[in-house]
Amino acid sequence: MTEWDGESLARLRAAAHRGDGRAGLGALRGRPLAPVLQYAGDVLVFALATRKTDTEPHTEPDVEPLARACLDALNSRGLPGDAELAADLAAALGGRPAPPLVPLPADLGAVAAALDDGGSLLDLERGDVVPAEEADDSDRWLPIPPLPLPEGEDARRGAARGWLAAQGYRPVPRTL
Repeated sequence: MTEWDGESLARLRAAAHRGDGRAGLGALRGRPLAPVLQYAGDVLVFALATRKTDTEPHTEPDVEPLARACLDALNSRGLPGDAELAADLAAALGGRPAPPLVPLPADLGAVAAALDDGGSLLDLERGDVVPAEEADDSDRWLPIPPLPLPEGEDARRGAARGWLAAQGYRPVPRTL
């Protein structure tokens, strides 16, 4: 099994950011899921959704076994955000309905950084994270409180996902 090097991790991050399940699958193949469960879960949800909407024959036969392995690992690990992602992954696999969360194109890395620092707001229309002084007086802003975050990129991403879910939101890919 090949470990995660900088280039492979960058490919996985980019696929998760774009919502590109196929590219994410390519980055996951032959590598351990444990260090990247949050990214893996995201790209597997996208890959499963793509599979259901493709008009051409699906060429990703390993998506379901990978998704089930990721689901088991998320359920076993139980870090902040893992339960929320596991619920989305189970829904994508057809195991249960998705939680009733509002989709928001928020960057989990930006939300995690804001949770680490505090003093930022989340734009509930666009998903942008901005300093509090840059916001207008509209009601589209959600204050992001400072919270203690776990160590590691994957755990911080999960903590951001957990915080968003507690506010009633599910992160979805950002589009231009």
